[in-house]
Amino acid sequence: MLKKHALLVSICYSFILTAASLLKVNSVTDKFPDNSDKVFHASAYCLFTILWFLTFYYKLGLKKAKALSLSVLLAITFGILIEVLQGVLTSNRQMELNDVIANTIGALIAAVVILSLKKGLLKNNNSLHF
Repeated sequence: MLKKHALLVSICYSFILTAASLLKVNSVTDKFPDNSDKVFHASAYCLFTILWFLTFYYKLGLKKAKALSLSVLLAITFGILIEVLQGVLTSNRQMELNDVIANTIGALIAAVVILSLKKGLLKNNNSLHF
């Protein structure tokens, strides 16, 4: 299912991540420990990288190494762009280097996960296998 709709899912997730990054967040986050949002950043960009990898690999037919390189590069670039936009377009958000670092760590974690998957891990035709 994901292979068939990888591009649509990746685009939708990118829009959701953009909106979540640029819209005002309620004061609920005040109750979280300092820098706990970095875990969210890393997780969000890990998923972003995996989804775009699947798009590049399954929908565009790129080789695994190229699909992985492009998805990591896209995630890092997207993360930097979002941080710049937070600093320029919003009054309630600010650009943070630590967010860029957390986003990059998430993308790199995704790369490690993807690289660790063995070829033919799941044999079902609708499953993920590299």
